[in-house]
Amino acid sequence: MRLSKIANIQSGYISRGKIEPREDGTYFLLQARDVDADRLTYQADNLIRFIPVMSRKDWTLRTGDVLFMARGTRNYSVLINKIPERALAAACFFIVRVSSDQVLPYYLCWYLNRATVEHYLGRHSGRGVHMPVVRRSVLESIDIPIPSLTIQNKIAKIDLLMRKELELIDKLAEKRKELITAACLQAVRNS
Repeated sequence: MRLSKIANIQSGYISRGKIEPREDGTYFLLQARDVDADRLTYQADNLIRFIPVMSRKDWTLRTGDVLFMARGTRNYSVLINKIPERALAAACFFIVRVSSDQVLPYYLCWYLNRATVEHYLGRHSGRGVHMPVVRRSVLESIDIPIPSLTIQNKIAKIDLLMRKELELIDKLAEKRKELITAACLQAVRNS
């Protein structure tokens, strides 16, 4: 099913000028620098505060929204889990909000990160002034297979377990590196 049939899509906040961080800001802004593209996660702890000039088209972020990186050579999606109230996404993102009760946001995010979507985008995306850009119409026309909610839920759980496993493998590799370095330094001291 086309993405436009199961979700509403809106571009992130488009600033009318330079965004000035302010301590008394009324909104938070989630930018590309707040996202870890390798782990497909984001940090909401250090979002800048600012006072936006809002329009009726701007959406504040909600739990369950999927952020889709529309600019650059690597397009990816991140699921919004916990976010401060009154947070906006930067203009480099599309906000994909599931509108069908037959689709889980986690599943949609997972599918948008698959190689088949990457290949599709590679064939259909336009080029911006300096970088590739995914047009909204291209994103809307992506075909999303819709298995049962039970299968979607299982995919979400398996993906979450895989991410935890990769995180543990990274931590193990770091500990192994520290141990080997310490053993080598000890050998240097003992010689």
